[in-house]
Amino acid sequence: MHHNNVSNQHGPAKPPVKQTRPIIVAAALLVAALSGCAQVSSVKPGTPVKDVISKFGKPAVSCILKDGTRRLVYTTQPAGEQAWATTLAPNGTVVGFEQVLTDSHFSVLSSGQWTVDRVRCEFGPAAEVETLGSGDNQRTVWSYRYMRDESDYMMMNISFDVDTNIVIRYSAMPDPGRDSSMVGTFIE
Repeated sequence: MHHNNVSNQHGPAKPPVKQTRPIIVAAALLVAALSGCAQVSSVKPGTPVKDVISKFGKPAVSCILKDGTRRLVYTTQPAGEQAWATTLAPNGTVVGFEQVLTDSHFSVLSSGQWTVDRVRCEFGPAAEVETLGSGDNQRTVWSYRYMRDESDYMMMNISFDVDTNIVIRYSAMPDPGRDSSMVGTFIE
């Protein structure tokens, strides 16, 4: 993959993965503890949204769906692999939280037209955002960290046309920052 205009939000080049693995794991645990995402999954349907926000803070995303309902997303991105989403009932209670960073949930991208706003509302903010390619081949890629089969660290890469902000493709790959076959190599 050719990288032009890559937006590196994390500063200078990272040290070898082998040296950063404990830091990444510690950061993921800290993010989960601070955001409450590990516990937000245990919130029972019917809980008033004010109680959820009081306990876990504001969600990473709050948006209105086409049917007029409000959707909330709590996430451990950029370091973690989980995002929990719920919708609100008309009486201001949560319907129930669902883990949305899974292969089965990413399959929703195969039906209908997906814009940047719709993807953000569905999955929350991405772990990484890059602009790749050049000329007519330029695209914006949002990458989400997630777990497959409870042991495989993955990245879901969602590509948007830079002019229309519509999804043009999506695909999963091992997370290059956590893939054991990449240990000892440099990651840009």
